[in-house]
Amino acid sequence: MKTTNQLKLAAAVAAGLALVGCGSSSSGGAKSDIVDCTTGRTIDIASNVTANSSSVSEELSTALSTAKTCDTIVLPEGNHSISSSLSFNGNGSLSQSSMVTNLTIKGAGMAKSTSEATTNSGKTALDFTGTAGDGFFITNTKNVVLKDFGVFEAANNAIKLKDTDGIIISRIATVWETDYQASNGAYGLYPVETSNVLIEDSYVQGSADAGIYVGQSDNIVVRNSIAYKNVAGIEIENSTNADVYGNTAEGNTGGILIFDLPIGNGKYGSGVRVFDNDVIANNAPNFANASSNPGGVHIVPPGTGVIVLSTSDVEIFNNTITDHQTTSIAITSFMMPDATVASEPDQGVGTTVFSYDDIHPYSSILIDGWSPLVKGINIHNNTISVAANINDPQGALISDIINGMYGVQSNFGGLNNGNAQLPHILYDGVGQLLASTPLDPSKPDESIFQAITKGINQIASAVFLNIIAPNDPSATLKQIADIDEFGAYTNTAGDRVCQSNNGVDGSTVFAASVFE
Repeated sequence: MKTTNQLKLAAAVAAGLALVGCGSSSSGGAKSDIVDCTTGRTIDIASNVTANSSSVSEELSTALSTAKTCDTIVLPEGNHSISSSLSFNGNGSLSQSSMVTNLTIKGAGMAKSTSEATTNSGKTALDFTGTAGDGFFITNTKNVVLKDFGVFEAANNAIKLKDTDGIIISRIATVWETDYQASNGAYGLYPVETSNVLIEDSYVQGSADAGIYVGQSDNIVVRNSIAYKNVAGIEIENSTNADVYGNTAEGNTGGILIFDLPIGNGKYGSGVRVFDNDVIANNAPNFANASSNPGGVHIVPPGTGVIVLSTSDVEIFNNTITDHQTTSIAITSFMMPDATVASEPDQGVGTTVFSYDDIHPYSSILIDGWSPLVKGINIHNNTISVAANINDPQGALISDIINGMYGVQSNFGGLNNGNAQLPHILYDGVGQLLASTPLDPSKPDESIFQAITKGINQIASAVFLNIIAPNDPSATLKQIADIDEFGAYTNTAGDRVCQSNNGVDGSTVFAASVFE
């Protein structure tokens, strides 16, 4: 298929469907600019190596640094040692002043192990053992196609793309061949701050964070790929309009994650669909490095199939989710990783409060537009099962829930394999409680969370008038724009966290909410 046709396909499939409430959906998305590449150059790395008595590493680095719009870089088959990180900046090419776009990098075939990419094997492996940084770092461009090769043992991330519109990643492997090591690289396939992304038919193994991660991006399809033995198999974070389907997540710590984290760049997610995936026995130990963000993947409980954290408008359906020792699906507000999100604002303007950041641990993030709550989550028609003797709930994040369930079940019966049995679908419910309970019984229309956010806005106004504006006349007042967002959950489809028709052969799964 020609590059232009591939990009049109990517644009079409990346117009994902955004869930509205529990069941209905709407479409959106835009495609990248398409450039006619009928006269683009083909750079054959194997021929250049022969002609220049050089290495694949040298020739590939040169090809990227001198790339022109519509270049196709062809990698030879075999296992090739790469001596340094490979980078491409579409705004920093030596060859032309305008942005370089429509770049294709293709190999002879996807290798899932270095031994598979032997001479004349029809597979391509790039081995970054001993290098520093990312394997590939591609930024500031449009319409990138990567296909038919493997990246091994990158020190940081295997393939990172940033500030790029129009990405096709097809039949690409990213692998760390040592199991469950914190010293492995963080991310395998890693588009961040991108748009119109298609990842398909790929293989990721051994990432110490997420095998496939798409973050702060829009219009995403991740399909027909395998995530094996990573901390998080597939993660969609702070992103909109994403479809995740036809994938297999197996042997990870957590299978598929949909997160909205307080990152403070105005980019928060919604409209994610997770369907027709096989999520199998993701019971690996959590080998992630600690993160400064309380919601990093280091908190993922081993043995969790699907996790939704502090995001809205997510639909999870028609998946097969089997043999998870902790829980099959977990839905949680940000209260679980960090309860200080519900702290009382500090009112000491001029004494302890001198900026927006001083008001509350999350004041600037809440003003930025983030919500710690989950709303509009629809879980339906999933096949969920756990084999005998699998049950063994773990995880520091949910230790109180595990201990509480153990206490109840040991007294009244229900221990499974000598352990507490958590619900197959576990909803923490604490965020909903705080958004539904009045702080003051005399003000039933103002929930605890609304009172917190209202207080932040009032104190922010005082900080602005008394501290910020006198020192910066050009400054404008910052406020949480929609306090109603933190109000009581209503009995409408747009707010509900709901589940239906989940189980095996019509049997109802064990689903429950946890409140204070």
